[in-house]
Amino acid sequence: MTSRFDRWNPLTPLAAALLLVTAAYIGPPPWAAAAALAISLTMAWWAGVGRRATTLAAVVALPTFALLALTNGVLRPEHASAAVGALPYDATAVDDALALALRLGAAVAALGAVVAGIEPRRLTRALAARGLPGWASYLLVATLEAAPEARARAQQVLDAQRCRGLATGGGVMGRLRALAPLVGPLVAGMVTESDERALALDARGFVAGRARTALTPVADPPAERWTRLAIWMAIVGLVVWGLVR
Repeated sequence: MTSRFDRWNPLTPLAAALLLVTAAYIGPPPWAAAAALAISLTMAWWAGVGRRATTLAAVVALPTFALLALTNGVLRPEHASAAVGALPYDATAVDDALALALRLGAAVAALGAVVAGIEPRRLTRALAARGLPGWASYLLVATLEAAPEARARAQQVLDAQRCRGLATGGGVMGRLRALAPLVGPLVAGMVTESDERALALDARGFVAGRARTALTPVADPPAERWTRLAIWMAIVGLVVWGLVR
């Protein structure tokens, strides 16, 4: 998958995402979190991964707000300070739930845009150029690629089992009956792939503590380095401001 983030060094969008997360959690609620969420989603749609980032943010933020607002704002009538019709609620608790949900949504949207919009191997090459150890690079790549690879392998197993006559319809019970024939091959394939990865690393002479030389280094223009420096200074300034406040 390609996105507009490919024009940049991966560390630059990552630093921007961390700045948005910091602003969402340290800035005055709920406006700072709402602004960070809006900027994160704008950045994601600009990069071409807006649908995934929006879905991730909604899946996290909306249930969080509903649960906290219900448990702390509605189910505690002794603290009620307002009412919607005949339903009393605690306005302060609802505001707190909204602030927390917006913060989580902003963080998920910002980091989700980076994860979805940047190819994991480009990110690890950029981090390795900045001194990230080889074992950490491999761990990061394996973690970021685990979910897409597991999804693709599950689809392959499902297609293969359907070709063998496995029925996956019939409502919830039919899906549950079809789960057992799918889990076995999926887990076995993942274990086999782990062995293959270990053999490949051993064949290439992988040593955890040795510096890695990238075959295709990631460009890092001076303008982006200065931009990241400004972003890191802004993050430090926000943290200091939050502590002083």
